Amino acid sequence: MSATKKIYLSFLLISCFILLQPLYCQNMKANQEYSHITSSCTIFTAVIGDTVLFGNNEDYKLNNAYRWYVPAQNVSTTYFGYKEIYGAVFFGFDNNNNTDVDTWEQGGMNEFGLCFDGNGLPDVQLNLNPSSLYPYTPNALAQVLWDCKNVSEVINWYQNHKWSGTFGGQIHYADTTGDAVVVSVNSTGQWIFTRIDSAFLVSTNFNLADVNHGEHPCWRYDTATQMFGEINAEEDLTVSKCANILYAVHQEGMYATKYSNICDPVNLEFYFNSGDEFSVSTKINLLEKLAESESYEQKNEFFGVTGIDGGVLVKTEKIDIQFETSENTETESTETSILFVILSLSVCVFVYGLVKKRNQVNVTFY
Repeated sequence: MSATKKIYLSFLLISCFILLQPLYCQNMKANQEYSHITSSCTIFTAVIGDTVLFGNNEDYKLNNAYRWYVPAQNVSTTYFGYKEIYGAVFFGFDNNNNTDVDTWEQGGMNEFGLCFDGNGLPDVQLNLNPSSLYPYTPNALAQVLWDCKNVSEVINWYQNHKWSGTFGGQIHYADTTGDAVVVSVNSTGQWIFTRIDSAFLVSTNFNLADVNHGEHPCWRYDTATQMFGEINAEEDLTVSKCANILYAVHQEGMYATKYSNICDPVNLEFYFNSGDEFSVSTKINLLEKLAESESYEQKNEFFGVTGIDGGVLVKTEKIDIQFETSENTETESTETSILFVILSLSVCVFVYGLVKKRNQVNVTFY
C-alpha cells in the first residue's frame, strides 16, 4: 500500500473515531440506564410461625432518599367522588431533578401491615382488560396501599383495574399473615401472580413467572435464597439476620444500595439498616408516626396524584444514605471520552509517522 493511501486510510479512521464517539457514549449511557435492572433491588418475604418480615435493598443511581407518611384521610377524587384512603409510609427519592423518579414511591407499608416494593424489568406490553376500572389516581402503586389490607385484596385489585399499556417491573407484596405475591406480566401480556409456597419468597431482576424476562441467573437471588434456606427456626428469623442477608447482596458503585429497610407488618414497625455490614437497624413505629398530625402538610401533586383534588396530607423525612453515588452517568461517559481521545491521538501519531517517512529519501538495493 502506498504512503498516500495509508494517509487517507488513517484520516478515515480518525474521522470514524470522531463520528462514532457520540453514538458510543449514547449507547454507554443507555447501558448504564439498563444496568440498574441487572444489578439492583433485592426484595424478600420471610415467614416462620408468627414472625413475618419483609425487606428490600434499594439500589439506584440517585442520592436523595426520603420517607413519606400519609395518614388515613378522606380525599376528593376528580372522577370518583370522595375516597377514604388508608394510612401508609412510602419510601423513595426526591430533589434529584429527575421527574421520572422524584416523589414516586419505590416501596412502603400501610397501617394494616400490607408491604410492597418493586424490581425493575425491561418494559413489556400489557393487555388491558376493557371491563376493568380506571384507578382514581395515575399512581396505581400508591392506590393499592391506600385501598387494600392484604395480599388477596391486592390480587383482586390488579384483576379489576386498568394499568398503562406497558409495565416495566414486578411488584412484591406481603401482609401480616405471611401471605406474599409477586405481580408480574407474562409473555402474553397478562397479569400473573407468583405466590409464596415456602418459608420465604425472594425477587430480584428477573421475572419469577418467566425467567427469560430479565437477568437470570442472578447471584443476588441465589445468595439470598441460600441464606434464607439455612434459617429453620422462628427464633432465628430476626431483623438482625435479615439485615445480614441484605448486606450480603448489597451493591456499591454506580447503582449502590441507597437504603436498606426491613418491615415487620405484624407489629407495624420498620427498620432502616446502616453501619458496617448493616449492623445497626433503626426502628420506627408506623402508627406513632401517622399519629403526629401536627407535622403534616397538604401537597397538591404528591406522587403524581393529579386525580385527587386538593392533594393529600404528607409528612416528609430524609433517609440517611448508606452508599453515596457521585456523578453516576457522567463518570462513565468521561472515561469513554478519554479512551476515544487516547485512541485518536494514537492514530494521529501513526499518521505523522507515515508523513515523516514519506518525506524521507528511500534507497532500495536490488
